[in-house]
Amino acid sequence: MFNSPPWATRIDGQLARGVAKAVSRPRLASYTRAANEIEAVAMHGRNILLSEAMYPVLHMLEVVMRNSLHDALREHLQADDWYDQGWLNPGHAALVRDAKAGLLDRGRPSTPDRVIAELRFGFWCGMFNGAYETAGGPRPRLLPVVFPRIPKTWRTRPKVRRRIEEARLVRNRIFHHEPIAHLSDLADRHRRFTELLGWLSPDARRHVEHICRFEPVYRDGLSLVR
Repeated sequence: MFNSPPWATRIDGQLARGVAKAVSRPRLASYTRAANEIEAVAMHGRNILLSEAMYPVLHMLEVVMRNSLHDALREHLQADDWYDQGWLNPGHAALVRDAKAGLLDRGRPSTPDRVIAELRFGFWCGMFNGAYETAGGPRPRLLPVVFPRIPKTWRTRPKVRRRIEEARLVRNRIFHHEPIAHLSDLADRHRRFTELLGWLSPDARRHVEHICRFEPVYRDGLSLVR
């Protein structure tokens, strides 16, 4: 049914029925453009490959942004445990308590480095909410510290938050095994996430570009036999 890429040419009716049963037909049903089970399994496979190809930039973006925020807030508030200084909103404070409880359950001390690593990406994205504009958080004057290579035209909290929120939503779709292959601007999103990473660290961006396989995977789309 498919003449490319090579892995798709190996999908026949028997394999498609087995995969559909294994991953569940309701999950495959999310690929609404599929004409039949073979095409649905192929689209599911392409989604897996694209999700894998998006991982390097999303992985590095999460880790580097977390560390950059940690360094900036530690310096700004002159405290390694800046998250315990009474300025976080209730939701963020609860996430810190959950992180400490998780460490305690595993018998690990709640050192700042461990707490920082335990906090989820949503916590860090939330640091750019408007509530922190004047509350000691990453206010506009901290943006150049967190993002040392950010262009001046982007140096506002709302603009940065939109870019970060876009990355968070795609990350969550990937980590929850939801479709992303249908996004018509996926290549543009990857480019924007890579650019965002470069605002944090040009070296981290170059490292990701050296190992990234997104472009060839994206170009190697499904081709039906005509």
